[in-house]
Amino acid sequence: MVLVLSSCEESARITIQNNVHNAKLEQVSWDNYSVAHSLLTGEKKGITIWDKKSQFSKTSVVKFYMTRGGNQVYLETKYTFTLDINENLEIVISDTTQVINPFLQGR
Repeated sequence: MVLVLSSCEESARITIQNNVHNAKLEQVSWDNYSVAHSLLTGEKKGITIWDKKSQFSKTSVVKFYMTRGGNQVYLETKYTFTLDINENLEIVISDTTQVINPFLQGR
């Protein structure tokens, strides 16, 4: 007798790097996934996301608090990033990354 076990879940990996000059990114998340508690300039961290195959592709902005010179502001990337099944998505947040503060939109 042969027993075959298979998982109904698939995975993908997302990595985020902070290349913002002299700034710390905190509470960095993508979709509903926390990617990093804190990222100093030049630092990167990643997570593997496990979900049902039917739940991929996933698309979201990157959300974070940026701290620089004692000031902190909540930001989201202006554009979304899509993670597909079995993909290794690498996102770099830099000085030129377009971001918005959704709390200030519409004023």
